[in-house]
Amino acid sequence: MSRRNSETTGIKRQLYTALADMTWRGQLAAEINDYPDTLTAELSTRYRCCEYKEKAVLTHRLRVAMGLAPEDVPRHATLADMAKIALSRTPKPKQCGLEMMAVACDRCPFEKYIVTDVCRNCIAHHCRVTCPKDAITIVNHRAYIDRSRCVECGLCERSCPFRAIIQVTRPCEQACVPKAIVRDGNNVARIDCEKCVGCAACIPACPFGSVADYTSIVQVVSALKEGRSPVVALVAPSFVGQFGTKASPSALRLALLEIGFTHVHEVAQAARQVAEDEAAEIKHRMSEGKPLTLSSCCPSFVATVKTQFPQLEECISTTPSPMAHQATQVKAANPAAITVFIGPCVAKKSEASLLPDVDAVLTFEEVGCIFVARGINIATLSGNGTLGEGDTLGRGFAKAGGLTKAVKAALGEAEIATHLANGLDEVLQTLTKAKKGELNANFVEGMACSGGCIGGHGTLVNRQVTEKLLDRYCEA
Repeated sequence: MSRRNSETTGIKRQLYTALADMTWRGQLAAEINDYPDTLTAELSTRYRCCEYKEKAVLTHRLRVAMGLAPEDVPRHATLADMAKIALSRTPKPKQCGLEMMAVACDRCPFEKYIVTDVCRNCIAHHCRVTCPKDAITIVNHRAYIDRSRCVECGLCERSCPFRAIIQVTRPCEQACVPKAIVRDGNNVARIDCEKCVGCAACIPACPFGSVADYTSIVQVVSALKEGRSPVVALVAPSFVGQFGTKASPSALRLALLEIGFTHVHEVAQAARQVAEDEAAEIKHRMSEGKPLTLSSCCPSFVATVKTQFPQLEECISTTPSPMAHQATQVKAANPAAITVFIGPCVAKKSEASLLPDVDAVLTFEEVGCIFVARGINIATLSGNGTLGEGDTLGRGFAKAGGLTKAVKAALGEAEIATHLANGLDEVLQTLTKAKKGELNANFVEGMACSGGCIGGHGTLVNRQVTEKLLDRYCEA
């Protein structure tokens, strides 16, 4: 996203674009071995200790970008070997869609509380007095924390009038609301897939670019190039404005058709049907004495319920997400079609891995790199009108509260109490209340990303900008 653009983002997009270009030209296996050398020579800044570490990190990033996990490739396999494996596979996302690349992890400081140079060795020594474990001593006229005694309670930090003791948290750990980032014996961070909900907040949080999500760029571009099966694009409602304010919805359709998609569907059409089905399910559940229904559209919200609040799992709606609904319609019409969901959400990759009708998921960022590789500037394409068959309420799914609005419209005169959990912090608070029976709601719309799907980590534009453009599109 633009608000998180950094040099790590730039390198990632450069890799994505290069993969798309080499795959389209049929030279992926022939050229990819040389790419780390080429890119290292082009980089104006050295990010690692030496060029060998630089190339090693780039090699792992390319592997992940080709959709391959460590267990997918033989030991000592070259990038060319990996490319052949990637090209031989049909597009299908992985259930655990994120990888913490150990070679790129900087092993950020383990100590949670650190005494800085601001320490004045004051007479009061509030830090030492308040420490319940006698972990603080004075060494060379400065407070010193004995790590073998410290229990990281934080009393020393709060008691110091100079704020000389600070709390240091790894950026990835700080960003991970479900606490799925853990450390191994070598102080290298890794992702606990049992706790991870796929929100991808850790990706932009890590300043070393050690977290990446598996992509289907190689497999999708290969399918588009070969043209042996129809490849159908399922575009999420949050597409508005992602490729520039001058890029019209119909121009996006033309661009997708130009790179080889045979059909383009606006998932907002399926979203409206999902709202109808959701409303019917809510009424049915209430008639059976089940007053609470949790939305099923956001995969990270669903994963949070299942991993951290299993006692609420039976409250999750059985209505499929708009992506699943739209893909099922396409497959029913043509079982041979390859369905590619295009949206803002990394977590959709994990959801798609469990769905038989969704073959691949690309984020707007990944699609944008494919456009760059093919030399397509959507802003220069003519066209007016909508992307497809969606309506106002279906397109409103893209932002927080849109699902609730559509469900209420489908319920008509039936009154229900609704609650919006906007962002994972609010999701945890809401589910905690529901667990205790303190939540006064019949329907909870849960969104892992603040602002809804337009705030997803696979978007290209700041959500405040997107929200205005989306409102305008819904009114058209």
